Amino acid sequence: MENLSYLLIKASRHLKNSLDKKLSKFNVTAAQFSVLNQIANKNGLITSAEVASNLDSDRPTISVIINRLEEKKLIEKVSNPEDKRSVYLRLSKDVFELMKELRMASDQLNCDIFSDFDKNEIDNIKGYLFKIIDKVEKI
Repeated sequence: MENLSYLLIKASRHLKNSLDKKLSKFNVTAAQFSVLNQIANKNGLITSAEVASNLDSDRPTISVIINRLEEKKLIEKVSNPEDKRSVYLRLSKDVFELMKELRMASDQLNCDIFSDFDKNEIDNIKGYLFKIIDKVEKI
């Protein structure tokens, strides 16, 4: 039997690479899409530190992604009136339509990948993954 951790990491890499390919026509990576989703979900009331925390990532990695998204004019930095040292992140006006397309592409990929599983199997996979995540976070 192959090492289960190795298989999970391999599956994760393949899923990320598939999403990268799917989103490449929009000039967005899977990592950038994750950050855009975080910003969209908070409607512009989120800091880079919160994005990093929500995505279980380190701040320098998220800062690089945020800077690239800002260069692409997909997000804007807005002054935080309560803390002059930090800024809020929000989607640029023209990005809302792009977000719909990105989410549709991601959803379609999910459907394609998991089409061979029935609802019960998917529920079981989710349950196992949550159990693994919970266990790893306690270690």
